[in-house]
Amino acid sequence: MWQSSHTRPSQRGPRRRSHLGVLACLTAVLFTGVLIGRLSDETEPARHVYLQETVPPAAATTTSAPPKNARPQVEMIPRQTTPGRPERAAPKASKSPENRVHGFNAPDDPVLRSERSGVRVLATMARRVVTLTNAARSRHGCRPLRVDDGLTRSARAHAVEMARTGLLSHNSPDGASPWVRMERAGYRWGAAENIGAGYDTPEEAVRGWMDSREHRKNILDCGLKAIGVGVASGPGGPWWTQDFGTV
Repeated sequence: MWQSSHTRPSQRGPRRRSHLGVLACLTAVLFTGVLIGRLSDETEPARHVYLQETVPPAAATTTSAPPKNARPQVEMIPRQTTPGRPERAAPKASKSPENRVHGFNAPDDPVLRSERSGVRVLATMARRVVTLTNAARSRHGCRPLRVDDGLTRSARAHAVEMARTGLLSHNSPDGASPWVRMERAGYRWGAAENIGAGYDTPEEAVRGWMDSREHRKNILDCGLKAIGVGVASGPGGPWWTQDFGTV
């Protein structure tokens, strides 16, 4: 049987083997195609998601509500005012010229004397400062400031304080801020303050303030409506104060 098949090969044998070979190749190709297709189907979406999303979808779509009392790390806290009062800008101390300038201004009593020898209020100089200040405002298109009695008392008292202590400072010896001083004097809408020392005349004082960007900004603020000026004589002086308000 084996010899017979060997000596007389079938006419259909080679063709059958050829068909089997082709079938095996097709099977291998189909299997490879299915495998590649499955791999491709399984891996492609994963790559697409990775390229389009930088965080897991759950994390990307979920936002946690902030705590009830959460506050920003940094925030501006305005000075508390009662309803209806205009907001007031905090005073800005700046480096003064040789004849020190900071600004604050108020009408004065001509015979007010302090405990320190030689300290007194200079009313005529204070009135001249008001005139020069309003002239500067007029040149820049701002309305003139009205003289307010409360601001005048505040500025005058602070000029005397500085003359007594010899300290050029916006704060009073008891720690009161300009706004507290203005309120104590009966004015609740304080907005700015300039102070100075060592200027001999009102012209020099106003010129010194106008040459300082911060003080010039107070004088030429068209939103301000009222002024009070105080000038006091004394060692290291005269001492000058301008108080400004919005009403």
